[in-house]
Amino acid sequence: MTSTENSKYSYLLMLGHLSSDINQGALLACMPFLVLHAGFSYTDVAILVFASNVISAIVQPVFGRLGDVRSCPWVMSLGIFLAGLGMAGVGLLHSYPLIVASAMVSGIGVAMFHPEGGRLANLCAGKQKGNGMSIFAVGGNLGFMIGPAMTAAALSAWGMAGTAVFLIHSTLCALLLLRFGAKFRSFGLRDAASVKLAGRDRWDLFGAVMAVLSFRSVLFNTLLTFVPLLLVSAFGQTEAFGSLVITLYSIFGAVATFFSGRISARTGAQRLLLVCMVGLTCILVGFVLCDSLVVTCLLVGCSAVLLNALYPSTVALAQGFVPGHLGTASGLTYGVAVAVGGMLSPVMGSIGDAYGLTCVFMVAAGFALVGSILALVLRLITGNTHMGR
Repeated sequence: MTSTENSKYSYLLMLGHLSSDINQGALLACMPFLVLHAGFSYTDVAILVFASNVISAIVQPVFGRLGDVRSCPWVMSLGIFLAGLGMAGVGLLHSYPLIVASAMVSGIGVAMFHPEGGRLANLCAGKQKGNGMSIFAVGGNLGFMIGPAMTAAALSAWGMAGTAVFLIHSTLCALLLLRFGAKFRSFGLRDAASVKLAGRDRWDLFGAVMAVLSFRSVLFNTLLTFVPLLLVSAFGQTEAFGSLVITLYSIFGAVATFFSGRISARTGAQRLLLVCMVGLTCILVGFVLCDSLVVTCLLVGCSAVLLNALYPSTVALAQGFVPGHLGTASGLTYGVAVAVGGMLSPVMGSIGDAYGLTCVFMVAAGFALVGSILALVLRLITGNTHMGR
């Protein structure tokens, strides 16, 4: 199969990733509407998001293992459909327990898509693993960006019943992926034959990469949460300005994600990971020391580029260490590692309440420093191999 044909399937998987993660971004954007129009408390909506994220993190490795045992591309289609169905139910249902259950259905749907989608994105990429994972990952970036905008437009026009629009796009995308199920299954069959020649799995090295990805998740959530607060409290900017900076942050991140694979093809995944983690350590210390608004905004842009540039190639690197368990690797990297940041967000918030934003960014810098050390150890152990390209 030519690289052009491979690219077609990579972009098709990117579309599926976008459709899946639109629902995650939409759920967060629904929170103000549920508080203002449905009468829920802040605790109620926090539990809603927590339940969706936790069930998604728990279930993803299970479906990843299923993909390792047998190629099941139909799981992606079912997952996207359930993600949209659950998101639609959040606005259409009126009982709080049913709404929580619906949010969990959406989380399960997202969990079903990612492991098989990530596994097939790796296989479709051929030798250019980093580039293939970049294309796949940018779908997630776009989904998180589009989801809130769709939510605001739909709920402003039709009230809470507007969440029904998420079932429409999810159904259409699920049917499209189902149409190419046989082709995706053929990638899985070729993989089963090639795994025998790939060598033994290195779970120790995979664990080290998982730790770095978990630290990256903590940094990602910390920056999204506390950078707007820093701009308001330290520089006297408006909340709208903070939101604008986060929007630009997302755009920079999506561009960096798209080019990540091409960069890692030139530098090697290990070197890119090390440079990004060291750079993030310096940037987080810079947030503490800097007293210039312009420089702080530049640091925000640089952090978005580094955080997102390292992600796809590092996921591909993790998969490369366990070639016999690509599905499980995808479930862990896209599920558990991503969830760690959300689970530690309350801890970072408590640190901010007790000791201030300066301490928050210094703790985050500590996470980045440990990640840098792990990245250096990985490079020393494995060399700057072609894994993750």
